[in-house]
Amino acid sequence: AHVERALFCARAESPEQDCLLRQVKLEKIAAQALENHRSLLIQSRVQVETAGLDCTVYTDEKWAVFILGQLLQNAARYRGEAPVITISAHPLGKQVRLAVSDNGIGIPAHELSRVFDRGFTGSNGRSRGGSTGMGLYLCRRLSGFLELGLEIASEEGKQTTVTLTFPAKENLTKL
Repeated sequence: AHVERALFCARAESPEQDCLLRQVKLEKIAAQALENHRSLLIQSRVQVETAGLDCTVYTDEKWAVFILGQLLQNAARYRGEAPVITISAHPLGKQVRLAVSDNGIGIPAHELSRVFDRGFTGSNGRSRGGSTGMGLYLCRRLSGFLELGLEIASEEGKQTTVTLTFPAKENLTKL
């Protein structure tokens, strides 16, 4: 996983050389991200539920799979008892919102504004180990490039939800 992330880090510095925006089903993005992280999810005994993924979005498939994979890794790493990750989508006007929710340990409120900063490892990352502080930073960088909205909400000890908002095709500047 670290080698994959290192390669993506290098490519994320200039993603425009490696980007293909096209129509893709969210089901396909989710299935690929889940497949890429299957062993981690199984080892972590995470149950995954999906809903509403039969939407079409305009994005770069491999970058979207990478972002979703980072979110799945985080949800597995910071899981609680009987972990469940829910990946759900719903249209919002011409946009599509994809939410990744978990019932894990959550993020302390005072750290929430910093989770997308490069190299930031919160108290959970330090106590559980293995955190580089790069996963969500890369997600933010790539989301900006792909013109995705990226928001995070969390309740410490209960849950975290990361929402990706895919733009309407006509609003994309890079097509």
